[in-house]
Amino acid sequence: MRRPSSQAALLRFLMSVLLLTLPVPSRAADGTAATHPHFPTPALLTANVEFWKQIYSDFGVGDFVLHDRDNLGIIYDVVRVEEAKNQARATALARPEIQRLREKYARILADLSAGALPGDLGEDAVQVAQLWGCPCSPDLLKRAAGSIRVQQGLREKVEEGIQRARGLMPRIVSILRRHEVPVELAALPLVESSFNPHARSKAGAVGLWQFIRSTGKRYLTISRRRDDRRDPIRATEAAARFLRHNYEALGSWPLAIIAYNHGPEGIQAAKAAVGSGAIEDIIAYYSGPRFGFASKNFYAEFLAALEIVRPLIGKHAPPHETHTRPASAPKPS
Repeated sequence: MRRPSSQAALLRFLMSVLLLTLPVPSRAADGTAATHPHFPTPALLTANVEFWKQIYSDFGVGDFVLHDRDNLGIIYDVVRVEEAKNQARATALARPEIQRLREKYARILADLSAGALPGDLGEDAVQVAQLWGCPCSPDLLKRAAGSIRVQQGLREKVEEGIQRARGLMPRIVSILRRHEVPVELAALPLVESSFNPHARSKAGAVGLWQFIRSTGKRYLTISRRRDDRRDPIRATEAAARFLRHNYEALGSWPLAIIAYNHGPEGIQAAKAAVGSGAIEDIIAYYSGPRFGFASKNFYAEFLAALEIVRPLIGKHAPPHETHTRPASAPKPS
């Protein structure tokens, strides 16, 4: 088991090594770091993006991160299973310790919400209070007690995906350029399938871009004899068209990305309910049906994946092409 307090220095070191391997961001005229105009990182999502970068790069199959479901900057503990290399086997071995720690931190948060002083509850409670910046609202702590989530590390899966991406990236970037959509969209298959053309999800999504049957049939041939979702070239053509349609309907690339997970109609409903087209407002305030943890984090996962895949994309697209303009302006919303 690895504790956040003892791993802080290690995580800082690992992230510094990761950052050294990434290309230096372009600079604006005033010397400040320039962000990509199509894919900004709202302040609300900064901690979430950093969390997913750690899950992708620092934590492996034997690491289980206990964190707050809504505030991904809050990491309570990490359970480590050293000997397990298989995802299912690691999960089975870690389960008893995960359950023990989940109950422990839920109890600490409940006691703090009831007014107990951190120092009276022990070192772990002091650490939890510091994580939340207490003194804080009893309602916040009570909510947190019921919102402890566990995320298994994905480092090995991401490394395998990057190896597969090396052979696929030239064609993917070429197709995205031809469709006049941002080449950074080439990072999305890392989130969807780890660049595995044969991937199949429990929900029936298939292929590199993980099209479900109903969406895939709008752009691809799907029959008993042929399923173009498994063809990485045809599926990339379909994904470029689908993502551009999302952009034209919704008015921004962040919303086009999140609609890839939640559906364009679902994001239109979210915009109407919240009264805003800003992705941070939708994530913060929308609580519609099926808009759960996966949908709320999909854009942050994409941004984290983009940091990892960007060097591969850059090998096949000149820097100025990361500012590719869509062929048509978005429709008014």
